[in-house]
Amino acid sequence: MEQERIPVTIITGFLGAGKTSLLNKLIAKHPEKKFAIIENEFGETGIDGGLIASAPDAIFELNNGCICCSLGEDFLHTLETLLGSSYEFDYLLVETTGIADPSGIVDAFVSGSTVQQRFRIDSVVCVVDAVNMEDLFDDQPEVRLQLALADLVLVNKIDCVHTDYIAHLTELIKGVNPTTQIANTSFCEVSEIAVLDTNSFSGEVIEKSTLSFCGMDVPEKIEADQKSFVHNPNRMEPQQKHDIASVGFTFEGSFDVNKFGLWMQNYLYFNRDNVFRVKGIMSFNQTEDQFIFHAVRSSFIFEVGKPWGNEARFSKLVFIGKNISGKELEANLLQLLVK
Repeated sequence: MEQERIPVTIITGFLGAGKTSLLNKLIAKHPEKKFAIIENEFGETGIDGGLIASAPDAIFELNNGCICCSLGEDFLHTLETLLGSSYEFDYLLVETTGIADPSGIVDAFVSGSTVQQRFRIDSVVCVVDAVNMEDLFDDQPEVRLQLALADLVLVNKIDCVHTDYIAHLTELIKGVNPTTQIANTSFCEVSEIAVLDTNSFSGEVIEKSTLSFCGMDVPEKIEADQKSFVHNPNRMEPQQKHDIASVGFTFEGSFDVNKFGLWMQNYLYFNRDNVFRVKGIMSFNQTEDQFIFHAVRSSFIFEVGKPWGNEARFSKLVFIGKNISGKELEANLLQLLVK
């Protein structure tokens, strides 16, 4: 019998946004779960409950039965330490440092086969401070990167800003990551917000978020001479102060599976510093089913979707990254279609 994998939620956000407050709220909201918590800034933040007993390898038990440890330089070693401890847990929360690029931690759960045997990444949650977000957005590239990787963005401290300004912040966030979910909070109160067990890395959710990309609904009838639909509602304008945007494509017909796989592997490898996430619904030649494609940096996975049946075949891809050339991508992708 295959061992059930432990779900993982990665919590990111800049310093002071409210990440530790969110941890405390989640622990209180889900008393049925036994959490393991990895904190990057352990000892400087305040997990409720206090430490009642220490264990080897810097693992601490909280008085609610959860365990907590600090994130060492070697993240995989930290995971091994947790799994090798005597504590049993059924959910892992990872809080990253506020000034870090979280993609390395995300990648560990996407690309590492050993890690994947025991853990299943559920989602990446980004907490932003409504008061300071816009200034940080312009000045700190890490903030824009954290938003680009997020499945859920919690706009915190909304009690401190005007309602109209919240709408402005929402536009900023969507400009970087149009496929993310956004929720507004005060004091990271998430009692009515689904944060855990959202399965944001599952094929079903990836498919849904890909289809929701702005202005890219698949037309019911595709004209015979129209080979692709290219949309980039977030194309960068010269006056913009940031360099992260999204570009999306819809193509009729099917891709050559071998050409696409080889091209995408090389494209992601050579652009791993610029491409943060790719989501897609794919039609491949000689296959009866849809395939759901998902990449974080240079790591990618395919998941079998529903059968195409009599539905007109199409492929839809959304790229989120820095200084992405939509024209160049389109030209490359067109070469991979089955003629």
